[in-house]
Amino acid sequence: MREATATLDLRHLAPPEPMERILAAVETLAPGDCLDALTPLYPSPLLAILQADGFDTQVVAIDDGFRVRIAHAACDEQGRGCGGT
Repeated sequence: MREATATLDLRHLAPPEPMERILAAVETLAPGDCLDALTPLYPSPLLAILQADGFDTQVVAIDDGFRVRIAHAACDEQGRGCGGT
């Protein structure tokens, strides 16, 4: 998966606010862009929503929560297949 073009640190927020903010942010995610979201808890419900909406996700445990990398599923490294070149 690509490097993140934006990062949201939501570890200080109580559920469901991290999920709500991530869902708002991915609506503005341009094809080919990638978002890193730092969450306090494993985002199981969020992952199902993102997958249904056509996003790829990658979750990694970090010291004080999780890093969720989000990108359009149809995009390749050059943005092909999602409105890019």
